[in-house]
Amino acid sequence: MKNTIKHNALYVGSVGKVFTVLNCFKAGGEELSLKEVVEHSDFDKSTAQRYLFTLCAEGYIEQNQTTRRYKLGKQVLDLTFHFLRSNTLVESLNPIMLDLSRTTGEKISLSLLDDNHLVHVMRHQTNNNQYHASLIGRRVPLFCTAGGRAVLSHFDEDEWASYMSTAIIKPWTTFTMTSPSKIQSEIKLTRKRGYGLVYNEFIFDEVALGAAVLSADGRALGALHVSGVATEWSGAEYAERFAPYLLNAIRQFEQRNGSEN
Repeated sequence: MKNTIKHNALYVGSVGKVFTVLNCFKAGGEELSLKEVVEHSDFDKSTAQRYLFTLCAEGYIEQNQTTRRYKLGKQVLDLTFHFLRSNTLVESLNPIMLDLSRTTGEKISLSLLDDNHLVHVMRHQTNNNQYHASLIGRRVPLFCTAGGRAVLSHFDEDEWASYMSTAIIKPWTTFTMTSPSKIQSEIKLTRKRGYGLVYNEFIFDEVALGAAVLSADGRALGALHVSGVATEWSGAEYAERFAPYLLNAIRQFEQRNGSEN
């Protein structure tokens, strides 16, 4: 979808190049050299240098004056703040998430659907396990996450076919389900019970439940997640203990927002 948009006459290539440079910093590592930005972006040195200079001037990139290496600037966080501040869905779900966190004592997360992924936008964390997994903005696949399967359970046949034609189905752990037929069977089960369940499939030693957050017309907007430590529970025990709380939280959201179907 995004690649199709790039061929539209309205697409501004120079603006796209700005984001190509910013996206270089997804590759990992706190700082990148000019050479590394050139390698990641496939731009020539002069082009990469001009874009880095401009982004530094705007505060979205910062340069270490000692090493001359670059990192993302704090201005990036301003966009995150304003996105969360102005998002009515996140605002309406936050008190429900707080109640769910207090009631269960587990990690509670809200994610929003973006193409073939969920992006985590709000967390209520009860421990410091899995630091990177707890960060806002983390992008996760649909097929092997509890919330992702909950979202997929609301796809129609065309949406499912489109997803399977573009999704990257790969093992994230030794327990990840990668067979399309088994994934589809699990999604049918998710639709029937109202929540997805994964056990060690995306993050080792994590058990998670996820229920879809729907718009008033029944479209999946994202998912609400409850997750804990897999070594402390079996999947069935975790679902029996916490699924009722998760489903009740979804009902509260639907009732407060007039979207109950």
